[in-house]
Amino acid sequence: MVNRRKGLLAAVLVPLLTLLVVALLPSASSAEDDAILSVRQVDARDNDNVAVTFLYTGDPGDLETMSLREDGVAQKVSLTPMSKTNQRMATVVLIDTSASMNRDGTLTAVSAEVDKMIGDLRVGDHMAIVSFNDAVTVETGFTGDGDQLTSAVADIAAPRDGKRALYAAIHRAGLLLTDQKRLQNNVDTQTNIVVLTDGPDTASDIGKSEVASVLRSSGAALFTVDLAHAGGTDTGVMDDLSSRAGGMTVTAENTKAIPGAVDQVEKALGSQYVATYASQATEGNVEIAITVGSETQKASYVAGANAVGAATEHVSVSDGGFGPEFLRGSSGLLLIVVLVGIAVGGMVWAFVSLATSSDEGLDAVLRPYEEGVIAGGEEVDKGLAQTAILQRAVEMTEDFAERQGFLVKVEGMLERADLPLRAAEALFFYVAALLVLGLGAMFGFGLAGGLLVVLLLALVPPAALSFMASRRAKKFVSQLPDTLHLLSGSLRAGYSLMQGVEAVSQEVEEPMAKELRRVITEARLGREVEDAMDGVAERMQSPDFAWAVMAIRIQREVGGNLAELLNTVAETMVQRERLRREVAALTAEGKISAIILGALPVGLGFFMWLINPEYMKPLGTTGMGQVLLGMAIVSALVGFAWMKKTITIEM
Repeated sequence: MVNRRKGLLAAVLVPLLTLLVVALLPSASSAEDDAILSVRQVDARDNDNVAVTFLYTGDPGDLETMSLREDGVAQKVSLTPMSKTNQRMATVVLIDTSASMNRDGTLTAVSAEVDKMIGDLRVGDHMAIVSFNDAVTVETGFTGDGDQLTSAVADIAAPRDGKRALYAAIHRAGLLLTDQKRLQNNVDTQTNIVVLTDGPDTASDIGKSEVASVLRSSGAALFTVDLAHAGGTDTGVMDDLSSRAGGMTVTAENTKAIPGAVDQVEKALGSQYVATYASQATEGNVEIAITVGSETQKASYVAGANAVGAATEHVSVSDGGFGPEFLRGSSGLLLIVVLVGIAVGGMVWAFVSLATSSDEGLDAVLRPYEEGVIAGGEEVDKGLAQTAILQRAVEMTEDFAERQGFLVKVEGMLERADLPLRAAEALFFYVAALLVLGLGAMFGFGLAGGLLVVLLLALVPPAALSFMASRRAKKFVSQLPDTLHLLSGSLRAGYSLMQGVEAVSQEVEEPMAKELRRVITEARLGREVEDAMDGVAERMQSPDFAWAVMAIRIQREVGGNLAELLNTVAETMVQRERLRREVAALTAEGKISAIILGALPVGLGFFMWLINPEYMKPLGTTGMGQVLLGMAIVSALVGFAWMKKTITIEM
């Protein structure tokens, strides 16, 4: 009954946990259905008239109840639309001209909407047009001349085989805005980047961190029109970059939706306001919080300074967003759907399995005689798999491992390490842990990084098992001379070999005591004492104990003084151990040198990656870097193996 309850609990919890993990995965969504509140600029050079420029795309009526707090204290605010101030806009429009933009007249529709943006340009505002495919082209620099801008847009065409250097285009736009602000020396110019694209980056030689840096330095807000009908951009990355810079991402599901999406961006650019108040802060960092409707946005600035764009950030956001890139687009949505299907199917299968399982039959009759049942019929839970689902999974793992021929090897490793686990259970939980930890690693480090982490984690349990078995075997060998002396003394006292082994098992420490007790148990069940001892030698992989058993076997066949023979064998082992330790002392310097030389490249590379990740980045992102990194790893492994072979002396 208890096991059935555990099975029912697992049947409910396991799929629900899976669904919870899936629910936490990022989904591709646009910002067009939500009101956006974003602080664009805080000009605090005049302490009595601190001007906070912010963008709000919600109901303009919400501005009547707008409030602003400085360091938690409410302030009296004067609100003015930005269009009625001296602030002007400098906007870079990035037009995707990759091959996919030729579909369904996408580029034609985009060009028409950019022409409308040019026609709506206010007097004093400036715009630049940049196109990008494999390369980034500045069609026209900043100008307020509508005819020049329209002519530049008309000349844009998309090749049939062009890729998409999206990050490089945004980076170039940020540099253009930085130069424009420096040339004009006009701090009242607001900078914006509008991107019209239909897919993720496929050709840039720079990454997201460089893009985020140039957005921050230029103070530009990033507005993205995602033409999702042609595949869609990497919404997770673009949303993150936009949220950093105070912009937004709008999705156009088809060509007919492009005008509405561009209008939404224009509306957002026009829905900016300047809140002015008298600040009480005279120095240091100042925290402000603006509340409009149900939205609250925090920002920070230094008293007496002018903070623009991402420099007003209150909380920093990671470059890559949550989860790896391959889970943020349409492929991520497909994976989420598949995981949900697996979870629901697993729940149905679990309940059906529990409902159709029965305690009647041959298994129920044999259960009282199985290992783990004590007198009185009380069952002792010795395995890790206590539910019907886990037991079924362990059985499948056991069948597979047995067919592949490595179940016996795992059993031997567990016995040598003295771990009370069934080989099938150990394999099942080992694989399950790798899958769970691997999925978590992929969220944190991406696909390639996650696979590398999984590889490293896969090596840890076998290495730990080997270490435990080796340490136990060394302790067993160190106890062997004293054990043989004790056994020799017992034989001199008149004990038989069987009685002597039993007496010694009560005097020595683990692991020798446990192995001798196992010899006694097997002998009582009918196995020859010598065969049982041979089993110990094989299980502990001890040639010294195998020689002692061989001596006992020969003495019992041809006769002689067994006590004296065991003393002689013990003395021989003592001399061998002394020689072994002398060799270890003489080779210690070589071992330490091998360890240091083997660990030095890895440690130095990790340290350099910590202090300057951009310097080390080409090793993992370029073809030549990956080749050199692979050659370095292979060379290091060969060198380490060579040094280990040189300092290893077989005895």
